[in-house]
Amino acid sequence: MNDDEKRARIRDLDADISRLRAEVPAPSADATDFVDAGQNLAAREELAGQIEALENERHRLREELS
Repeated sequence: MNDDEKRARIRDLDADISRLRAEVPAPSADATDFVDAGQNLAAREELAGQIEALENERHRLREELS
């Protein structure tokens, strides 16, 4: 991957990270519905894992460009 491709990939990663952050649901305010709260937590954790993986790739590419 050349430097231009790395820069393009970083732009794509930035867009994907922003999109995923916007999709992270807020914590459930209704503590009486444990099933919904559990699903909400699972969704937030899954998205957080995806965001972390993308951020790691972005960091690696930025280091390669330095």
